[in-house]
Amino acid sequence: MTTNDLLMIEINHKTCYISGNVRNQERLPVFYWGIMKENTESIMTVVSYLKQHLENRPFLLVAYEADNWNDDFSPWKAAPVFGTEGFGGGADKTLKWLVDDCIPYIEAEDSFYTKGAAEVSRFTVGYSLAGLFSLWAYCECDLFTGAVCCSGSLWYDGWLDYIDRRQPAFDRKGLRYLYLSLGDKEEKTKNKRMAAVGDNTRALSAFLNEKRENIICTLEWNRGGHFSEPEMRVIKGIVWVTDRYMEMERSYGDICKNT
Repeated sequence: MTTNDLLMIEINHKTCYISGNVRNQERLPVFYWGIMKENTESIMTVVSYLKQHLENRPFLLVAYEADNWNDDFSPWKAAPVFGTEGFGGGADKTLKWLVDDCIPYIEAEDSFYTKGAAEVSRFTVGYSLAGLFSLWAYCECDLFTGAVCCSGSLWYDGWLDYIDRRQPAFDRKGLRYLYLSLGDKEEKTKNKRMAAVGDNTRALSAFLNEKRENIICTLEWNRGGHFSEPEMRVIKGIVWVTDRYMEMERSYGDICKNT
């Protein structure tokens, strides 16, 4: 498959869109990106940029649609932020689908998508509530090498307490790659719950960068609010991880060979 392809398939009743450059690569980063339904325009924007700027680097992007945004990406139940629709806490079902259905299909031994790659590393990707899910899924499951959390809903009730309880997830062996980003106006809101997003994101970044030499983490600040150029924020996260992954894994492999 070349970077010019965008394939749409169904994996156990979920619609997925797949694109990438996976031809005879030794190391392949695979990005599992949670998206809203009928969001193909955003997917095409991201794919178009990646195929230009990652032309000579391997990557595979698997975008999958949520059936219900507030339920599918929320790790536990929470009250509504606006209106009457709350959060159903159905993230465990989404993660189960990723682990039991999506990943085995994409990465099967005879898979067209990953065939020829000696090493596959998985990364969760998400924006807003799906960004929160990307970090939560990384904490819950050791199948992932890192996460891309763009403008993540880290204001979510109980999030920092959860991180405190899940500290062992950040002590796993091997190199780990965690990308955080936020708009510089996102915390400037009258909604007290959502206003915590800035401090919570800073706190997580500080925690990840403190005395954890195997974790490569950055917090990137973007101009604007929550809805400013979401596709570009996702693109920047994927490019950052791909660049660091290819550079660090190559260096790490060379060190291992010489010891």
